[in-house]
Amino acid sequence: MGKDSSHGRSQSLIEQEHSIQNLRSYITVKLQQSGIADSDIETDIIIMEALNLNRVELASSTKLIIPQSQLDNIESILNRRVQREPLSYILGNQPFYGLDFSINSHTLIPRPETELLVEEILNFTENIRSLSVADIGTGSGVIAVSLAIMRPDYGFYAVDISETAIAVAHQNANKHKVSHQITFEVGDLFASTTEQFDIIASNLPYIPTDRISKLEKELSWEPIQALDGGLDGTQVISKLLEKSTLHVKRSSTIFLEIDNSHANTLINLTKRIYPLSKITLKQDLQGFDRILIIEPFDATPT
Repeated sequence: MGKDSSHGRSQSLIEQEHSIQNLRSYITVKLQQSGIADSDIETDIIIMEALNLNRVELASSTKLIIPQSQLDNIESILNRRVQREPLSYILGNQPFYGLDFSINSHTLIPRPETELLVEEILNFTENIRSLSVADIGTGSGVIAVSLAIMRPDYGFYAVDISETAIAVAHQNANKHKVSHQITFEVGDLFASTTEQFDIIASNLPYIPTDRISKLEKELSWEPIQALDGGLDGTQVISKLLEKSTLHVKRSSTIFLEIDNSHANTLINLTKRIYPLSKITLKQDLQGFDRILIIEPFDATPT
């Protein structure tokens, strides 16, 4: 999957000094030639990371000459990125919900759609002082950690099938000083817990198996078990819904990130598992069905 970053070294980059302005142009062209979208944005991120600059400092330092000693780091990042390794993996971090999270190739890269999931849970739980929350398939822990920061009185159970992912989630919980709120466990779905939760949140894999090989090159670097949702993409989420019956209270709510094409299938399954449920769909910024909210035992007055 990965390639030796020592190949294809650009001698022009390391043999001469560059101003930040010239370097920005150089990197942008290289990224564009490799078919990378948002090349301007990524160029700035690479330079800011390598030179430890913020955006204001970058904008005010365009004529600054970069010493050759600092060009090697930039070249290393660039060589990996043009091979389509995600920039988040190269840098080892990804912003999510206004926070910085450590990630690596054993964890899915957090995306804006999952920020919507967190936002929906925060809206739903506003003014509710203390709840128990299960984050199933926690990955790097972005859902549990983000919610724990915003809901300091809540208790969290975060589980993932990958031991390495759980180690990263632990790291992020420690970084954001919420590890005391979160119990982590390695295992499938609810793992060994018998607890019932007020909130079940999950961003499980939902890409159909036969689409995995056709995805953009960057996704080939991400862990396949975090992407592959089975034959039609709904297998893992369907299993979660079936297992959830042992872990819900009459007042519980389930929040699931889904593929918009799976909405009807998952709604029909939910109605079979929870005949009395209240089901709500929320759309993402593109207008696609993205968040499935299930109240298994609808308590809404009729």
